Amino acid sequence: MNRYICVALLVILAGCSTIGTEITKNNNQIQMPNYSFVVPPEQGWHLLRPNEQYEVALMTKKLGLSTFQMQMMRNQILDKDLKAMPAKGVADNYRNLEKQIMIEQGVNKGLYQLQDLAMGEETVGDKKYYTMTYVVISTANTQWASLYLYFPKEEKNDYFILAHYSETAPPNTVLVKSFKAEFLETLKSMRIIQQGS
Repeated sequence: MNRYICVALLVILAGCSTIGTEITKNNNQIQMPNYSFVVPPEQGWHLLRPNEQYEVALMTKKLGLSTFQMQMMRNQILDKDLKAMPAKGVADNYRNLEKQIMIEQGVNKGLYQLQDLAMGEETVGDKKYYTMTYVVISTANTQWASLYLYFPKEEKNDYFILAHYSETAPPNTVLVKSFKAEFLETLKSMRIIQQGS
């Protein structure tokens, strides 16, 4: 099971309050050891970098009772067989594993419902992402979520970049606004930092 890090159950844990440092024009270039990206500044996003080892960044925005989150992380591929697979094969494996975890640890235990799950591919800027969109409904909230996986190479990858976007609101609440365009703008800015071999 230790193939890579899974985030399935973390995605429904949208915070109740805005956390972290406000993102302005002075700090919106987020630099990690292996990748970087730029967050739209002065738009109400707050940055938390909870784990430097895994190169994780969490950006949160609140609007009324709704919470919007962008999460970026580097996901190391630990399994030798997966490292040898094409990017799409690894992406399919990862997305199916995330789906399985959500069903086994969430749906089957009655914690939430999982709806409208769809997998696909999307080009953002000049990069191809493998995607998974879904809706999670619990008694506490409803979350609309999108998972985007980016691989530096078509095959023989040691890691991939995981980007997750979510919009969370109380039950039976209609979202008055979406900020997915700002998430896609962030993805468009992403750059892989080439490491010496």
